[in-house]
Amino acid sequence: FMAGKPRKREYYSYLLLTCAAAVGAVLAANLVVFLLFWGILGVLLYAFLSLGSSRLATKGFFIIGAADFALILGALFLYKLSGTLVMGEIQSLPVTSGLAVASFVLLMIGAIAKAGAIPFHSWIPDAADEVPAPVMAYLPASLDKLLGIYFLTRICLDFFKLFPNTSLSILLMFIGSLTIMVAVMMALIQHDLKKLLSYHAISQVGYMVLGIGTGIPLGIAGGIFHMVNHAIYKSCLFLGGGSVEHNVKTTDINRLGGLAKFMPVTFITVLIAALSISGVPPFNGFFSKWMIYQGVVEGGKLSGSSLWIIWLLAAMFGSALTLASFVKLIHGTFLSSESDEVKKKLSKEKIKESPLSMLFPMVVLAGLCVVFGVFAYQVPLKLFIFPSVPHLSPPGLWIGWWQPGLTTILIILGIIVGFIIYLIGKVRKGRVSEVYIGGETVSSEMRVSGVDFYDTLRDFIGLRRLYEAAEKGALDIYRGMLSFAKGIGYFLWAMDRLADLFWRGLSRVVLLVGKGCSLAHTGVLHTYLAWYLLGLAILLLVFLRGFGG
Repeated sequence: FMAGKPRKREYYSYLLLTCAAAVGAVLAANLVVFLLFWGILGVLLYAFLSLGSSRLATKGFFIIGAADFALILGALFLYKLSGTLVMGEIQSLPVTSGLAVASFVLLMIGAIAKAGAIPFHSWIPDAADEVPAPVMAYLPASLDKLLGIYFLTRICLDFFKLFPNTSLSILLMFIGSLTIMVAVMMALIQHDLKKLLSYHAISQVGYMVLGIGTGIPLGIAGGIFHMVNHAIYKSCLFLGGGSVEHNVKTTDINRLGGLAKFMPVTFITVLIAALSISGVPPFNGFFSKWMIYQGVVEGGKLSGSSLWIIWLLAAMFGSALTLASFVKLIHGTFLSSESDEVKKKLSKEKIKESPLSMLFPMVVLAGLCVVFGVFAYQVPLKLFIFPSVPHLSPPGLWIGWWQPGLTTILIILGIIVGFIIYLIGKVRKGRVSEVYIGGETVSSEMRVSGVDFYDTLRDFIGLRRLYEAAEKGALDIYRGMLSFAKGIGYFLWAMDRLADLFWRGLSRVVLLVGKGCSLAHTGVLHTYLAWYLLGLAILLLVFLRGFGG
């Protein structure tokens, strides 16, 4: 994809440096060393985003930098509480004092900002418009999520003891649910392929935060598993978007269509990844979401509160809306009739499948979506997830009737039976009828691109306000920070002007007094003697008044 692109050498340099810094942050045993590598990652994010524009790089660096400041402050509080900088020696501190709560919240801000949760998300959709697709696949889709959720897990499991249904647990679950719903509602109305994917990169963070926020071992394991799954299928989706952009030179869904027959491998891999992110069995996304759902329900049973119903509905409804938005993407990009843009390109040259160097990573990632779903027990859970979460019950106690292997066999059998029925009942002679939509006859040349599938959501009373607020930047913390900074600047300017006016006024008063005094000094001896006698009389009067009192 980057062949022939400007600043290609910079891209590969940043790629390797970011990988090295990420490894350093994960392997760091000392809090200061961890913060050092974490800060380097922030600088490299600026460098990556500068491949798009300096404005975007400044915005991303400003948001992440502000969150990193909170992280450093939280680390100082953590050192004050534990008395050590060795991360392995900081074990399950109680979140009872105000200092402990402040440390937890500040560290949490740094973690969820790196992961891209709301309200620290606004640079991600902007990046989708400007930076190359491989950058999106590398940072917002995978590495940032891995680092942010990794550190959030350490905060909740190692540094502090997060108990279910406490105020901090509810805060995390609220942030997770809000991130799921707001981001997926924004994704539904996007017309650009990469921007739609960027909002889903945000919404999926909500599931991870929600799972970890339960404080239940099963929910935490589900959040970690979903982190791994997201890195797989979202990277595949962004690479698929890059494959489309490489061949058609656009990611506007309205200008695409009919690409499945020209790019079959890209279509199949994107379809598998889309089903995975939507939580369709037997793919990996369903399994991790199922664990998160179970964690939310289990936490609700322990608390006796009804809040768990809200969290569960947000997670399940968000998954349904995710599937709806990918129906739009798959139809508009691959299955609808060709757009004028595609027809124009076909008139000049044949649209070809992307080269093997681009397809191979997508095929591997799509294969992992299947393997990590069908063999979830044997591969990812047993090897990676269960060892990282203590006190997790055996799978047989929480998975119920769900068996991914058996489910896969039943799904395959269902597809085979359906295909046989299709072949048996296939109409040999086609019937020609008029084309219609919604009962209305339309021209056979009319094209339904899919970009307007959910635009009517803007007219719903509650959602209209959400979309209007989003378009005005109400959800953009960067604009809020700038407005706050401008307000502070105006306040300081006003205070400076007031101080300037005060000192200027005081200097004029002193000058007038000085001029008055200079007029009294005429140089005549008799005048000085008169002033002397007047002053002496005043002092004598004051003395006598005081003596008499």
